[in-house]
Amino acid sequence: MEWQPATVEAVRKIVREHLAECDAEQAAVFKRYAVEPYVAPIFRYGEMESVVVVARRGDEVIYWEDVEEGFNLSPTAPDGRILEHWCNQDELRFALNAWIEGRARTIRLAGHTN
Repeated sequence: MEWQPATVEAVRKIVREHLAECDAEQAAVFKRYAVEPYVAPIFRYGEMESVVVVARRGDEVIYWEDVEEGFNLSPTAPDGRILEHWCNQDELRFALNAWIEGRARTIRLAGHTN
């Protein structure tokens, strides 16, 4: 089966499933920063592709990485492009921890900036 980019509707379903695993603080942070999921451009593996953004806090977003099948955080450009391609396979709850005081990780793995 050939890989296809994730659709907004598929990512909505993934978010619903992942929210069921979140604790109260993670769910509250998601509720505060959630956006209507939308497709955003990202430079990935030498190609301009797209990912689905599900939350935004200032100029940073949480997006679904459909190749690695996990959530990642990245700053965005003024034009909406995702600036950092990460290959983490985080559940939504772990990505949300970055926005919760005292839970943020200090190490991020496998990032690519463009």
